[in-house]
Amino acid sequence: MIGARRRVAAAKARQAGKALIALGGWVFLVNDTHDFLSWQFGLKRWSRAERARVAATLAERQRLIGSAPYLMFISPEKSVAYREYLPLGLDRLRLSSHRPALAMTAMAPNAVRYVADAFERLKRFGLLYFRGDTHVNWLGAYHLYRIAIEAVREAGIATHPPKTYGAMRSWIAGMEGDVYVQIDEAQKAEFEVEAKLGRARGTMLELTIALSVRDDEVKARTVEVPRDYAEIFDGRELIIKEQDDRSLPTAVVFRDSTATLSIDFLAEHFSRSVYVWHEGDVVADFIERERPDVVLHFVAERFLAVYPATQPLSRLARIRS
Repeated sequence: MIGARRRVAAAKARQAGKALIALGGWVFLVNDTHDFLSWQFGLKRWSRAERARVAATLAERQRLIGSAPYLMFISPEKSVAYREYLPLGLDRLRLSSHRPALAMTAMAPNAVRYVADAFERLKRFGLLYFRGDTHVNWLGAYHLYRIAIEAVREAGIATHPPKTYGAMRSWIAGMEGDVYVQIDEAQKAEFEVEAKLGRARGTMLELTIALSVRDDEVKARTVEVPRDYAEIFDGRELIIKEQDDRSLPTAVVFRDSTATLSIDFLAEHFSRSVYVWHEGDVVADFIERERPDVVLHFVAERFLAVYPATQPLSRLARIRS
């Protein structure tokens, strides 16, 4: 514990902002609002009372949702999935077994899926995260989609199996990233010593394989957000997808940016799917209006720290009758 405290403190102190640079052109998150490195290495953990509140929240959420299965998918932080690339000796620290993601999976194993173990196996087939971003890349998003649809089918929701990797359209795309752009000016020269080896023509931090549904196989289309939704919704982008096959189930999907690249894959499995980004909340208004066959919830691991204060279901602030 002393070693972890010292190394995490050194990582925080070394950075003026949120970008922790590492060898190979990798950048990790540090000094973030949720102080995730402290949770990752056991410097912070929930109390027994906090664990009890979270367990009650998850149980009450499913009760309030009703008969539709509620499935939560937690994406591991990049510093967990690729801890071997962490700098300053952080790579030698043991991951805490008390992390919120592990606790929540143990509390509600039928509802909560923490995909860290799956990603640990899958990363042998290719990088799953952008080197300069906090999010999964296209391959990571594809695997997250597969895991989600397999869980939907296991829950008894009748939709077709996830598309195989070989059925995807692929091309080469570039990415810089949300953490990369926050590198401190004083550290850019140090970072570039190795980062430049993987740059594409000196511009993008990395090039990687991007994936999408093949154009001639796309069934789902984006539809206009109804006026009453547009008037009451005060969150991030609201996306609604529909397709002509009405035999497919419907879904409401609560998400953050970790699921952005998975949306088009997921939409192919539902006759109507509504994608809601509202501070990580599960919002009762959308469930009541849509009456979906399944409720999906995608969340980044670092956001779980605040779950003892999270409501089972929230309400839109400006809801109109």
